[in-house]
Amino acid sequence: MDFPFFGELRDNWNHALKVLRARRNLPFGQAEDIIKEVKERGLKEVLRLTKKFDGISLSQDEIYSEPENGVLPYFVEEAFNRLLSCAKSLLNKSECHIGGFSTSMEWLRRSPSMGKPISRVGIYVPGGNYPLLSSLLMAIAPGIAAGAKEFVVATPPRNYNVIEHASARFGAREFLKVGGVQAIASLAYGLPEIGLRPVDIIVGPGNSYVTAAKHIVSRDIKIDLLAGPSEVLILSDGSFPVELIALDMLAQAEHGPDSIALTLTTSREEAIELRSYLLRYLNVDRFRSLRSRSGILYGKSKELVKFSDIFMPEHLEIFGDFQARMAGAIFEKTGVVFGDYGYTGANHILPTGGTLLERPGLSPFSFFRGFSGSYSYRQMGSLKSQASVSEMTAHFARLEGLEYHARAAESREKLYKEISAQES
Repeated sequence: MDFPFFGELRDNWNHALKVLRARRNLPFGQAEDIIKEVKERGLKEVLRLTKKFDGISLSQDEIYSEPENGVLPYFVEEAFNRLLSCAKSLLNKSECHIGGFSTSMEWLRRSPSMGKPISRVGIYVPGGNYPLLSSLLMAIAPGIAAGAKEFVVATPPRNYNVIEHASARFGAREFLKVGGVQAIASLAYGLPEIGLRPVDIIVGPGNSYVTAAKHIVSRDIKIDLLAGPSEVLILSDGSFPVELIALDMLAQAEHGPDSIALTLTTSREEAIELRSYLLRYLNVDRFRSLRSRSGILYGKSKELVKFSDIFMPEHLEIFGDFQARMAGAIFEKTGVVFGDYGYTGANHILPTGGTLLERPGLSPFSFFRGFSGSYSYRQMGSLKSQASVSEMTAHFARLEGLEYHARAAESREKLYKEISAQES
C-alpha cells in the first residue's frame, strides 16, 4: 500500500488536481426535507429529531436557555484573549503581534463598501464524542471585535458542558442544545414557541449535513462559508526536520477520512524519507485519509508554487523560500496546529475546496453587512514562540480528542530544546 500520489509533481499534476478537487457530494435533499419540516412543525419537530439522531429526550425547558457559567482551563482563556486582541488589530488594518507570533491579512480582493455590523449571530459548534471548543472561540471573538451584540450558540446535546461554560464566559446569552440540520434551521428561522428569534448570520463548521443546511438557508440569511473537508499543503525545501512535516500531515489526516494532506518538496531525498516515515501509519484507521487523499511530490520550486496557488489550500505551510500566497491561511515556518487553537491570533474557520476567492476565512470583516472582500491570513513565529505555547496547544488538542495535533505541537518544543542544548 502506498500514497495516492508519490513522485514527480509534473507526472502527477493533472491526476492530483482531478482527485483532490472532485466535486463534493452534499446531502442537499435530506437537509432540505429536514429544514422544511422544522419550518412547518417548529419545536415539536426539533425535539423529535433530537431524540432520533442524538438519542436524547429533552423537554421544552431544557433545549434552550441562558448558558451557565463555569470554570474554564487556562489555555482556553489564553486562546480567546489572543483571538480577540488580534481580531481588533486586524479590523484596524494593522498587523497583530502577540506572544512572539505575527499575523497579518493579505488582501487579494477588497470590498467596494462595508455597512453596519451584524447585530445577531448564530454560532454552530460541532459536538459528539468531543466538544470542539476551539470552533466557538474562532466564531465569537471576531464577532465581538466587529461589534455584534447578540450571540446564540447551538451545539449537540452531548458533552456540551464546556461549550456552555465558554459561551457564558465569552458573551453569549442564548444556548441551544440542538445539533445537525435542525440546529441550522432553528437558528435561521427561529422557534417562536420558546422565544428563539432568527439570527442574521450563521457561522461555524460542521459535518456534510450541516454544510448542506447552511447552503440552503443562505438563500435567506448570511452565512460565513461552506467548510470541509479540511486541507493542508506543505511546501518544503528539504532543510527542516522530516519529523515535523510528518506530524503535521498526520495531524491533518486525523481530521477525518476525507481530509487532504499534501507535501510538495524540492528535494527528492526528503520525499523518500518522508514517505518512509509515514508508511507505517497507512494501515492505521485513524489516518485512513492518507490512503486516499494524500501525497508527497517533488519538483522545481516554481512548479510547486504554481500548483499551490492553483490548488488554493485551506492551510499552507511554507518551509523555505516559496512565494505562494493563495491559501486560506499561510504559516511560514510555523505549524498549523498553533493556528488551529488560536495562539497565533488568526482564525481556523477557513475556505476549502479552492473557494478562497468566493468566501475567505472568518474574520471581523465577515460580520459587516455588504462585505465581500477576499484575503489570506499570514502567520509566522519563531521556534521559540512555538515552543512557548506547545504545552497549551497540546492540552487544547487533547481536550478535542486530537492526539496528533498535540504531538505536532510538542515536536516544536522538543526541537527547540535540542537546538538550545547544542548551542549552550
